[in-house]
Amino acid sequence: MNPTYFQYQPHSYDARISGVGAVEMPRATQEEVFSGKPTSFTGGGTTLTLPLGNITRDAANLAFKDVFSGGVRVVESASGAKDFIAVIRPKVSRFTYEYNQLKNVGFAVTPTAVISLSVTLADAEGKPRWERTFESGNFEGESYMISGSPGEEISKATHKAMMKVMQEAADTIHSELRTNPPSPPKGEKAL
Repeated sequence: MNPTYFQYQPHSYDARISGVGAVEMPRATQEEVFSGKPTSFTGGGTTLTLPLGNITRDAANLAFKDVFSGGVRVVESASGAKDFIAVIRPKVSRFTYEYNQLKNVGFAVTPTAVISLSVTLADAEGKPRWERTFESGNFEGESYMISGSPGEEISKATHKAMMKVMQEAADTIHSELRTNPPSPPKGEKAL
């Protein structure tokens, strides 16, 4: 886990959504750890361990902070909270990785990560508005000849792939909330 691997570029929207957004991730989701082998023959004898929940949480925090005028807060549960205009629930539904050596005819390795991110958008009451899955496709990191820490190269590619799908989710949610503005939480007046 390394926040600099996201290489996040601040995103500018023509107008932010009025209010505070919530990224709802239960503790178990935030603490989710991936441990598994690559889908490639290269590196097949190794096992990679990544804090996928932490990567998801931090990417969501970065991507959604510019969507809402009041920013975004990561919470374990948004039920009963009255200060959120919308609730976003991100969850990795699929993750695979490979050390792709075939692309470079065996002379170098290209670390590749694949992420499917399921995102639910809910209103202030927690009622789901929609759920969509965002696909990274084969997200390739920088090729290398020799690496003393190939797992770190996969981690870099994973961070970037996660940021890509999370930013797509943020852009989609911003567009959805601009087109169909959310109702303010109960007890608050619309602006």
